[in-house]
Amino acid sequence: MPCKRHNHSCVVEMNAIYVFGGQTVSDVYLGDFWRFDLDTRQWSELATSQPRHSHSALKHERSMVIFGGRTGLKPAVYSNEILVYNFDSNEWSLLYLMSSPSIKAWTSSQSDTSTPRSTDKDDQNPTAVAPHPRSYTSIVQCGQYLVVYGGYWWDGKEHYFDDTFGFSLDSHKWVKLSPLGDEPVPHSRNRHGALSLPAVADVGSMSGMIIFGGNFYSNRVGTDEFFGDAWLFGSVVGESLTSGRWRKVALRGDIPCPRGHPTWVEDDQVAGRSWMFGGEANRQRFNDLYEIRVEVSNRVT
Repeated sequence: MPCKRHNHSCVVEMNAIYVFGGQTVSDVYLGDFWRFDLDTRQWSELATSQPRHSHSALKHERSMVIFGGRTGLKPAVYSNEILVYNFDSNEWSLLYLMSSPSIKAWTSSQSDTSTPRSTDKDDQNPTAVAPHPRSYTSIVQCGQYLVVYGGYWWDGKEHYFDDTFGFSLDSHKWVKLSPLGDEPVPHSRNRHGALSLPAVADVGSMSGMIIFGGNFYSNRVGTDEFFGDAWLFGSVVGESLTSGRWRKVALRGDIPCPRGHPTWVEDDQVAGRSWMFGGEANRQRFNDLYEIRVEVSNRVT
């Protein structure tokens, strides 16, 4: 069975739980991959991949998709790759996106640990956009886009992101989803929770995602600041997500206190309902559970 760990990822597929990567208490980075069968209650180890922690993961069709994370301790190395595990073939592929939106496929059988370089002409295109390598970001699927928001990077100083990127599952290219003009955007953050809109609301007229919480280190006050706000990023269905905009969400009811590292999952039995559990703030851990329903107006302005 898997060793003790944190900062790993987990998805559910066909009555099984899949757990990848993470970090041990002694700061060993893990690249092992495990399947827990919910019928037999047995663990089995699957094909391994490059060790990493604090990455983001989701399930897309018959694959587990992983973005980013930290892959090296000394020196600190961060990733902006997309790893894909195929449940049917038990194989990993690595989609390299460091300097180009073009897909570069690399398999887990590679023994060369040097950074692969693209020869695609798009690499020289100044408009080619991919997210900066990062950890503690979020990734959700919005229609035909994988949407990445926020995150963290350290190079001797701490950096927090407030940018939003979409990876098209049709064209296999990244696009930066920039708001129009001076419209408000969420404060830079990492370790927030995120879900796609269809997972949390009946929004037949919109496509997008919603985020809650997170934190960043404030040089102004010399400590971590934690968020208890929620933001919605979306566009009208039928329009490109590149026309999306951010909107701050009005919270009602029993509102979770500001926190980072909450887990937020869709309820697959009741449409529009989701659940948020736990998190931490200022060295305090939480074990509270919230039922969340999101109401989105059909009128988009």
